[in-house]
Amino acid sequence: MEDLELVKSVLNGNINSFNEIIYRYESSIYRFILAMVKEPEEAKDITQDVFITLYNKLYTYRGKSKLSSWIYQIARNKSIDYIRRNKRIIKLSIEEAFDISSKEPMPEQHFEFKETKEELENFIKCLDDITRQIIILKGLNEDMKFSDIADILNVNVSTVKTKYYRLWDKYNKYLDEKRCKAL
Repeated sequence: MEDLELVKSVLNGNINSFNEIIYRYESSIYRFILAMVKEPEEAKDITQDVFITLYNKLYTYRGKSKLSSWIYQIARNKSIDYIRRNKRIIKLSIEEAFDISSKEPMPEQHFEFKETKEELENFIKCLDDITRQIIILKGLNEDMKFSDIADILNVNVSTVKTKYYRLWDKYNKYLDEKRCKAL
């Protein structure tokens, strides 16, 4: 069943359709929130809050954007609210954002992997919030379109594309500067 059909079914009182929406999106929404707040228990609570809000506000969904984009917007807003409430600076950890830790390297690659991971973590910490969120969304959902990310972040598609493609140039410059300092 398509998302819009599920929404209509939920609005007609079918709770199983809402359970299907949860089943489709809960895991990716949780990972997105966890990458932003870095607290597993808080991410679980925020994820639950996202779906409660979704259920209570589902009647306002008009289908102009994808349901997934709408849910990600709710998740983003709830995560930002949490960060503001707690007045914390959230540092993105590449291993949590993309679950790299579950892919243990071979023993002979461990040192190189650790060094690369640290370089990525340091680089990502230097990025602005929007670029960091673009990386999280694209990294967690490779098939997510730039237009969907733009909807979620409430920015232009061209902004998302520009930031995403410039990111790799920035990363290469970051590595070059780091190498020059080492010499």
